[in-house]
Amino acid sequence: MHSTLAAIVKNNIEYKILPFQFFLLTFLGIWCPSNWSLKSKTAHNVYFTFIFFLDFLICIEMFIHFVSSFGTDNFKLINFFLVSANITAVYKSIRLMQNREVLRYFIISYFDYEWTKSHDSVEHEINSKIDLRIRRVTVIYSASMIGIVLLKAMSPIAESNGISLPVDAWYPYSIEKSRWFWITYLHQVILGSSAVGAHIGIDTLFVGLLLKTSGQIHLLNYRLRNLMLLKECNFAKLKEYSEKNVVLRCIYHHKRIYRFGGDLNDKFQEILFILVVSSLPNICINVYSLSSYKGNINVQYIATIFSTTSALLQFFIACWYGNETTFDSLQVINAVYEMDWTNFHVSTKRLLIFIMLRASKPLKFSVAYIIPMNLDSFIKIIKASYTAFNLLQQTTN
Repeated sequence: MHSTLAAIVKNNIEYKILPFQFFLLTFLGIWCPSNWSLKSKTAHNVYFTFIFFLDFLICIEMFIHFVSSFGTDNFKLINFFLVSANITAVYKSIRLMQNREVLRYFIISYFDYEWTKSHDSVEHEINSKIDLRIRRVTVIYSASMIGIVLLKAMSPIAESNGISLPVDAWYPYSIEKSRWFWITYLHQVILGSSAVGAHIGIDTLFVGLLLKTSGQIHLLNYRLRNLMLLKECNFAKLKEYSEKNVVLRCIYHHKRIYRFGGDLNDKFQEILFILVVSSLPNICINVYSLSSYKGNINVQYIATIFSTTSALLQFFIACWYGNETTFDSLQVINAVYEMDWTNFHVSTKRLLIFIMLRASKPLKFSVAYIIPMNLDSFIKIIKASYTAFNLLQQTTN
């Protein structure tokens, strides 16, 4: 098993860059190592089709129950959030699976030797800090999402008010019989776990690549601030280059970071659009469900708290790290200011001015090239959700 995983990492650069994300997506059938045989890839595609066909099936069952229960005592608005979460998971999985070769080529074309190799201890520390931050945000986001599955799975067992399933759904048979109940229970828990896994893998994949972009900006800033030192040491054979060529390499690195950011934004446009569209109703419905809850605190109530946290966190991490990458791209100007630029030749100073002019237009991420992925957008979504919440509350009353 260890040798198989080692072979995957060795032959596929993406598993070195974001190992957790790509191994999780591989386990779910969404991603596939490029060095697998045609037979293995075909079997993997069949596995993906089977899993997400069942996921799509449970989406239909949940939607039928949601519509048929409207106007009755069994109607629960929180079920709309669960339907939405499953549908978006299926959609994001299918889109990523369809575009995985394009995304693989995108990653391979940028993460070459220059982007993956640390040239000294400081650069190694910069890369290590970025990897640590990716792991932290992945753990926090995963904990909030997994908490929903665990609490939903526990609810039928913890509550003794009759037979119930983790998620309300319509089935063409009675779940009163023990055999059908446990088959349906396992069906919901396993497929719910796959949907949550898809959200975790895809959402943290985008955030991880955002942080990798930020890491490259930090490396560029370090190299600019220490340009004079780099000329004097054997940094990738820099002794053979003039100071002008050293700055030209930094310009090339800077332009490449901007191209990477633009391509990353293009590759995830559809997924980001779905994220923004689903965030407003999901946040609103979860907050409304919490505020309108009456009775003692139980497993379902705690599960709703986790759902609210996850809905907020899902949009927040994309906006936070998009905003941070934009801010980091502006710091390139400060890095040039902090250089010992007075000792350079006139032609080199002109090149440094070119870097500053380019850095004055920060790297931005947006949805549909209209809605920026920053903290302002997050605050606007929260305000819009609050407005919708008040309207929903007044309508209900």
